[in-house]
Amino acid sequence: MQGGDLVRVAVGAITRRRPEGLRRLLESFARMQRPEGAEIAFLLCENDDESRVAEVVDAFRGEVPEPVELMLEPRKGIPYARNRVLGAAMAQGFDFLTFVDDDEVVEPDWLVRMLEAMDARGLDLAAGPVLPVAPPEPLTGLQLMVLNQLRQRSQRRDVERARTVGVDDDGGVEAFTGNWCLRLAAARRTGVTSFDEQTAESGGEDSAFSLAMRRAGARIGWVPEAIAEETQPAMRLSLFYVYRRIRDQERNKMLLKDRSVAKRLWFVFQRSLEMLVVGAVLPVVVLSRPEKGRKLMFNATRKAGQIAGAFGSVFGLRSRHYAASADRLHVEQNPGSGEVVAK
Repeated sequence: MQGGDLVRVAVGAITRRRPEGLRRLLESFARMQRPEGAEIAFLLCENDDESRVAEVVDAFRGEVPEPVELMLEPRKGIPYARNRVLGAAMAQGFDFLTFVDDDEVVEPDWLVRMLEAMDARGLDLAAGPVLPVAPPEPLTGLQLMVLNQLRQRSQRRDVERARTVGVDDDGGVEAFTGNWCLRLAAARRTGVTSFDEQTAESGGEDSAFSLAMRRAGARIGWVPEAIAEETQPAMRLSLFYVYRRIRDQERNKMLLKDRSVAKRLWFVFQRSLEMLVVGAVLPVVVLSRPEKGRKLMFNATRKAGQIAGAFGSVFGLRSRHYAASADRLHVEQNPGSGEVVAK
């Protein structure tokens, strides 16, 4: 980091009933390189009515020399927990706040690379790659297919974003909190100092934050060298989950960007035509070229989700991706039991 003063960095994470995922994340924090000229503290928030990860965090405290704070936010919802961490970072006078998710791990040079880019390019908000990786348990053929397609899409998207960095044209990137860094002075300057708590059930709080920052004139960028990996639970590696996730993301996107009804219906029409074409050739391709057929099946599922999401948004349907009824999709399970891990 440039300059003589220490830069104060809050490394943030929120967690809800993922003790093993959090343990792996904290282990990667313990191993990561410390940026020269930076003073680090860890700000963690557990989104629950009582702490279930205190032992995991206590073990982490014994491994690192930096301060480790664990907060408890009983109101269920990602934006509530993120706002606890963001508010604490601002109140304690940090210069930067990062977020990664509790089902991820970071590369050893992750924080160094992120802060280098923030400094060198004068970024106010930044995001980096999140690479999907397999869970420890064995996967079926269909689950492996979904994972491979997720990885390929992620890699193509990251390559495109890295290319825009090379020509200084990455300002349109959305900064998702799975791998995220905020310059807190920019948050104060723009007045974007909290996540929208109306997104507690729908998700999309990071998209809304990123859009608000861009509209306020903040400089947003992509940092391809700051890499995190995200473990994909086996239960999410299904075409049904892909459909559901894309449907909910499309609902959020249409509402967040305030697309007109005409534009939404035109989008639905275009995707429906594409679906008809895919549906016509899919049986033949699956039989003659299985690899390409699997890719077409995955893409057809995504298009179906986009159609359902955009069409539903015309009638005011909103995502409930993080509603209480979907909790089991977002917390750890005891293998083979279907019961939530509670430690």
